[in-house]
Parts: sequence; C-alpha cells; structure tokens
Amino acid sequence: MVTDDAAQGYLVFAAETATSTLLAFTVRHTSGYVRIALPGTECDRLDLPPVCNGGHLGATQRVAVDWGGVGTGISATDRAATIVALAAQASSPSDFRRPGHVVPVLADADGVLAQPAVAEAAVDLARLGGRRPAGVLCEIVSGERVGAIADEAESIEFADRHGLGVISIPDLAQFRRRTEPQVVRSAETLLPLGAVTSRAIGFRDTHGGGEHLVAIIGAADSDRPMPLHVHVECLTGDVFGSLGCCCADDLHRAVTTMTARGSGMIVYLRPPGPVGACGLSTRDALGAERVSQIVAWILRDLGVHSVRLSDDAPGFGLVMFGAIREHGLVAGQHRVLAVAG
Repeated sequence: MVTDDAAQGYLVFAAETATSTLLAFTVRHTSGYVRIALPGTECDRLDLPPVCNGGHLGATQRVAVDWGGVGTGISATDRAATIVALAAQASSPSDFRRPGHVVPVLADADGVLAQPAVAEAAVDLARLGGRRPAGVLCEIVSGERVGAIADEAESIEFADRHGLGVISIPDLAQFRRRTEPQVVRSAETLLPLGAVTSRAIGFRDTHGGGEHLVAIIGAADSDRPMPLHVHVECLTGDVFGSLGCCCADDLHRAVTTMTARGSGMIVYLRPPGPVGACGLSTRDALGAERVSQIVAWILRDLGVHSVRLSDDAPGFGLVMFGAIREHGLVAGQHRVLAVAG
C-alpha cells in the first residue's frame, strides 16, 4: 500500500502478478477504477494514446483497453488478464481492443524522483521488486464514511488487517536517493587556484539535470579526514560580489584556507533551473537533505572515505553526518565544512 501527500491510501502491486483473486480483492476494497501505470516507452510501444491533449490528467491517462483474449473485459478474471498482457514484454498494440476496462496511466521514466505521484511509485516498486516496469494502482475506499476515500489512519488500519506493507511516496524517494547513484562524472581537468593547481571534476545529476563542480586540493584518497566546503551557486554573490549575502566571502575564505594548507575539497553545487542568486532568484533551494545526498554520492564516487565537518551549522551538519554514514563514510565534526548560497 502507498500513501500520497493527500494522506490517501492506494492499493498497488506489480502488474505482471495480477490474478483474478487479486483483482477481486482490489475491486472489493477500492474505488474499482483500476489503472496500470506504465513508462512512456511502454505507452508508445503499445500505441496507448492520451484520452485528450488538454490538461495534465488527460495527457497522463490513456485510452482504456481490453486484452483481445477476454470476454466482456469487466470481470476480475478479464481485467487481470488484460493487466498481465499490458505488462508483458511480448505484447503488441494489436493484442488489445479499444476502448476497454483497464486504464493505462503514463508514469515519468525517473519515477518518484521526478514526479512524486502514485503512478510513479507503483512503477518504482515494481522495478525494485525485480518485475517489469508496470504497476497497478487504485484508491482504497473508506469503510466508515460512505462514498469517501480512506484517509491515512484508516488506510494503515486496512493494511494491518490484511497484512500489507505500507510506504509513503517521500519514503520511497528517500530510499531511491540512498541506494541509487545520484550523480555521474561528466568532465575532468586541472584548475589553477592561486599558487596551487587543483583537480576539477564535473558531475551531473542522474535525475533533474543539475550540474556540480568539485575542486580537489591535494590527495582525495588519503586516509586522513579531508577538509570539505560545500557551496550552493549564488550568481549575485559569487560573480558580482553582492554585499546582500555572505556567499562570496564564504567561498573565498574556503579557497584561501585550503590552498594555504595544501589540502581540501570544495563542492560547488548548481541545482537545475534558473541561475541561483540571493535576493533575485525564486528558484527552490536544494534543502539540507538533498544537498547531503548529492555530496555523499560525490564523495563515494571520488573514493573519499573520511571528511571533516564543521559544527557551526549544526542542523546541516547532523543531516550531512547521517547521509555520509549511510554510505559507509566517516565524518568528523570540525570547523571545516560550510554551506553557502
């Protein structure tokens, strides 16, 4: 069972596991509006066009189908057969009648990391279970309020009663960010920084398109804790030296300190979207948890096993400490790490 931001519960399962018994259970305890979430590549392969071209819902929901080998298509047995056929790699567009009784729904290829919605969660869970990327979803109805959808408390009670697992969409997204690489290397060069030459490595987010730069002064694979400064892009401060923020001062101080010591690492983060600029841009901030996960994956890629964190930003430091420990890295609390931007 999956819960969404509206605190509603959805019954979800891998499409290829559909049976008449499972569909009968689903129809009995849900709204009965059974959908199967599929990535865009599968919708295109099976020729599943949008219901209409206007609005997000119309473009997401596809024309309902029945598998050609079923009868009326409405029974639990027929719908289970249609769902299994939609999930099958060997199926083709000609295998289905249109319109039908099972509604395909388009899910973003990047799952809940791109679109935190139930369709994406259903596909992600199917993939994580080693199944084809196709998941069935349907809202759980309230047993106490006629005509209403079950709220979070009632949905959890329903899951307990029937021995079902429960996961929220934010928890699923957090799990994927912890277990799936969030960055890939995109470039590498040497970068002069004052009297020293640093090793500069570019990274790109695997989801979202953000681009980041790491400047390494000294050896990054040393067993000694690596001094670390994390900086989030700020055009007005970094480039134009705006006095409206301390971004430029923080970055300059980090570069000066690390070059003087001959050791350190500066992680410069550039989130996707408009250029970040304190006092000017309305772009959403990355947030401490997201920053921590990106930095942890960068450190893991670079083979840095121990870093020195500061204690002057305790909120961020704790989040970073937790993220790093999850990746098998060691973090010490020292006044070295700072986050600006």
